[in-house]
Amino acid sequence: MQAELTYERVRTGLAGLGMSAALDSLDNVLEMARVDDSPAVDVVDRLLDVELKARNDRRFETNMKLAGLPYRQPLEDFDFDAQPSIDPQLIGRLATLHFLEEGTNVLLLGPPGVGKTALAVGLSLKAIESGHRVFFIACHDLVGRLKKAERFDRVDRLLSTMLRPTLLVLDEVGYTPLDRAEATFLFEVVAKRYDRRKPMIVTSNKSWGAWGEILPDQAMTAAILDRLLHRSVTINIQGESYRLREHRKAGLIPSPINTQKGGDDQPLNVSNPNR
Repeated sequence: MQAELTYERVRTGLAGLGMSAALDSLDNVLEMARVDDSPAVDVVDRLLDVELKARNDRRFETNMKLAGLPYRQPLEDFDFDAQPSIDPQLIGRLATLHFLEEGTNVLLLGPPGVGKTALAVGLSLKAIESGHRVFFIACHDLVGRLKKAERFDRVDRLLSTMLRPTLLVLDEVGYTPLDRAEATFLFEVVAKRYDRRKPMIVTSNKSWGAWGEILPDQAMTAAILDRLLHRSVTINIQGESYRLREHRKAGLIPSPINTQKGGDDQPLNVSNPNR
């Protein structure tokens, strides 16, 4: 009788503490303890382990939803052999997440399809798995949100959203130029995160020297790059697009040729897909 009362008291206590996973596992854990003749402290340890794992899993899924990653692809699945310009050891060091503690930006540059976004996603997953808050947004989506925020006088709220996460990932910078209002907002995000030592991952198809093509003037370009580059790791990726490579394997596009005859019978270099 006393054992039954104690059992019900434990169930009530677990429910009152919100330990639903431990409550659901209580009978199984008690049965394991009976079979193994485990001491009471082992029962408590097993229940706590079940509950903590469940809470970590829930936290991970919540943070994944808030992060807005375009897909899930861990770094372990990245094909480094296909992109020899990327140093796997450098990516491995970044995967330790020391760059988050140090407030170091990770800047991924290269042509479309070479793996910039995949690396950004992989590093984001590492951060989320470690309990950090991440927010991932493409530059054109940020511009769209800014225009909507301007209409409803909520620019400050949008700025707060960009400043809140431990890691902000800004994807695909450079595909379309920014007007002055958009560039000013980008500067505010970069500057305030820089001041708070909150890092960013930025992917772009433009070299640093070409950022003047997407920003309204030289002063704005210098101000943004100064803060992005001060504490940063830049990874320049050279190579053929994964998508082009797969299309070529499937025979959907021809293999590249190296030269063609010009008007004066002089060989002309054809655009190199690895550039």
